[in-house]
Amino acid sequence: MWVKVRFFAVAREMVGRSEAEAALPEGAVVQDLREKLYADHPSLEALRLQFAVNRAYASPDTPLREGDEVACIPPVGGG
Repeated sequence: MWVKVRFFAVAREMVGRSEAEAALPEGAVVQDLREKLYADHPSLEALRLQFAVNRAYASPDTPLREGDEVACIPPVGGG
């Protein structure tokens, strides 16, 4: 299956683009995507990424489906 991946802020800078598509096996969960992204872009491991699936924050065991949009959200500093 294919999912759309969106990168924000420093994650976008590290990857060099704001969007990508990822091929995953049927039955994949967010953790599977995280591992794939870290394998493809090792620099992302330094970030404590949060993930959102179809605009809702997701846990590592959240199931993914064909065509889902997954946002990779790095930590945000504030003051």
